[in-house]
Amino acid sequence: MKSISKSLNIISILVFIIAFFTKGYNINRLILLILGIIISLIGLISDRKRRISIIALYALTLLIGLFFLDVGFVYFMKFKPIFAISVKSSNHFKTYNSFLYRQFECDNKIYTDVFYKKSNYCKSNLLEEKDINILSSDIINNFKKYKNKFYVIDAKVSYKEGNNKIDLKSYTVNNDDSINGTVIFNDNIIYKCNLFDNTNIDSIKLYDNVKVVGRIANIKKDDDVYTIIIKDAYLINDNNYDEFSINVVENKSCVKDKSEYVDTKENKYYTSCLSNVYVVYDNDVYDLNYVLKDEKITLEDLLKDYNNKETKELEDKEYSLYEYEKYNILVCNDNVIIGNKKLSLENNYCDVNEPDENDL
Repeated sequence: MKSISKSLNIISILVFIIAFFTKGYNINRLILLILGIIISLIGLISDRKRRISIIALYALTLLIGLFFLDVGFVYFMKFKPIFAISVKSSNHFKTYNSFLYRQFECDNKIYTDVFYKKSNYCKSNLLEEKDINILSSDIINNFKKYKNKFYVIDAKVSYKEGNNKIDLKSYTVNNDDSINGTVIFNDNIIYKCNLFDNTNIDSIKLYDNVKVVGRIANIKKDDDVYTIIIKDAYLINDNNYDEFSINVVENKSCVKDKSEYVDTKENKYYTSCLSNVYVVYDNDVYDLNYVLKDEKITLEDLLKDYNNKETKELEDKEYSLYEYEKYNILVCNDNVIIGNKKLSLENNYCDVNEPDENDL
């Protein structure tokens, strides 16, 4: 009987070797491990002197040992894991989720995440991008299709809390007030994102467009409200609000004025002979006073890319005129005047009193 037991143990070891050194992730490797464990247990049982408690302890010890051996092959040799569940988020992005660790496969490059501490190993452009409105129209009825997959979610911020918690909701555009990114949020589906890398979200405002990379983890229902839990989430720094242009609406009947526009922490802004000033981003249009108050842009941002600049000293004060295609900006110390093309360094624009409504 001992010779049979020894032969079965040798066979089981050979089966284990084949399972571990077979590359790739497939069910056959797990089947081979299970087969090897069964053969080893049969060899142990063939020795009738073994008690059931010893056999059970042996089986548990063998299983734990094989698991940590698998971890070693994954961590040090970049092999695909055996004890893991594979999730394919895209043709270029896969995750293998195991106990204590997971493995990311990004365009055939392998990264091991011990204790699930990070999620941004792969480039976001390897993932499918989902508009939140399109995603919301399908996710409730087909949640299994999305569960545990990573996506880039294009959305607007509906709520924020602390330094790293934001909510996203689907929305419809408010036709009565489409300026300043204002929309009507749909309250029946809420996406809860706890940003994985503790990104500070102080600069993010409600209604801001954001792109969040995250794993769709769970869904909860409370009456008619569904809450989607997004884990391993982080923001893509795609500089949504770095690139913009300025559009102005000129008051044709105006000759010269200086109308108070907005106060910020650093400057006081005026307009001259303009009815409106708009900041145009890729997908949104904002009133300039809104983005200045919200600190989306600063005076330094506003003064970039001018066509021409003139500077003049008057009574020990330096005034600067920045000329653009459709408007000019005059900086008088802490006062900033945004006006039409007639705005100049001459005629003491900085000292013009604010007009009465009847003067316009």
